[in-house]
Amino acid sequence: MAGIVGVLAFDKVWNVSKFLYYALIGLQHRGYSSSGVVLLNGEFYKHREDKSPEDMRLNGEGWAGIGYTGKERAYPLVYEDVAVVVDGILKNPEALRRLPKDPEKTLSELEGAFSLVALTREGQMIAYRDESGLKPLTLGGFGFDMAIVASENVAINVIGGEARREISPGEMIIVDKYYIDSKRLKEPRRNYCAIDYVYQSRIDGKINERDIYALRVRIGEQLAKERPIQGDTVIGVPDTALPFAVGYSRATGIPIDLGFTRTGSPIRTMLAQDSFLKVVGVQLKLNVVKSAVFGKRVILIDDSMVTGLTLKNTVMSLRRAGAKEVHVLIGSPKLVSHCPYGVDVPKSSDLIAANLSDEEIAKVIGANSIYWLSLKGLYEVIGINTICVGCMVGRYPKVM
Repeated sequence: MAGIVGVLAFDKVWNVSKFLYYALIGLQHRGYSSSGVVLLNGEFYKHREDKSPEDMRLNGEGWAGIGYTGKERAYPLVYEDVAVVVDGILKNPEALRRLPKDPEKTLSELEGAFSLVALTREGQMIAYRDESGLKPLTLGGFGFDMAIVASENVAINVIGGEARREISPGEMIIVDKYYIDSKRLKEPRRNYCAIDYVYQSRIDGKINERDIYALRVRIGEQLAKERPIQGDTVIGVPDTALPFAVGYSRATGIPIDLGFTRTGSPIRTMLAQDSFLKVVGVQLKLNVVKSAVFGKRVILIDDSMVTGLTLKNTVMSLRRAGAKEVHVLIGSPKLVSHCPYGVDVPKSSDLIAANLSDEEIAKVIGANSIYWLSLKGLYEVIGINTICVGCMVGRYPKVM
């Protein structure tokens, strides 16, 4: 998983480096262990570091640029006449060398599951989302001064820009100082990633014409239909699962409480490369509000469960704070298989839901009970029956 962004000013007096920097900070929920930018100011200036965007010491200047935040150390790619950032899996990246000469032919021949933003030495910005639509991409601008392309609309919003529309699967966008052109290269298939809806995207974002906050509230309401529980308080694990808790509380009438307070910068344990962070990440980022859970039957809602380590620590924290019972609800179906398209879902042998029964999992994590959103419920909430749920069922749409 990765976040990508491109900014092109229509006048060379601009320096877009700060726009790229803050846009990447707004995208680091999609990946943060490696980051980099390429700026254009007559020549390409590349800056890349093995650290999160907010820790970059960016000092270059340029009137156009592209940026990357994720786990792949190869990006941004810089060739003689073009620089490129990619979110997803690209099987033949060397073909990108030909992008400035024939964008349409080059993009049509690329294989993989990806979105990309490219910047040519001549000052064109090229954006493309492959026909599966697995990786999101949004087009926006900063008044009449700049064009912006980013993985999510939130990256455009945080730098004061306006998100205009999502780039359609199979669509190519070309921007230079004088015009913006669009062309559909392939027919869209709408194999949108289910993880983007339930976990990956920010709650203030919009993905594939779905408002993420409203959708996650509906998932909470769906959980209430599927699994009503007698409890005293509903608590969502910040930040992703908070809307699930709102929906569950609304549907059941059980009060919602703020059960955790943040103790530092957000740490996405699913994305963490450090095994220590995976084990104790919840203590590093959250602290229990004792008065919200002491002596209560807690309904704890989280977005997903991978290995179970994070939830085990979360449940233990609630128990130590005096929770009488802890019932766990997961706002997505079980994760049972790896993802071949770039989402950080490990192999089946590492996934707790693929190897243990519900009763065994509840015992391992210390919960009184556990329940996952049904696959049928997920389809009903999202309203698109072609989404990719490969990590939940072990069958994947053929996209490359």
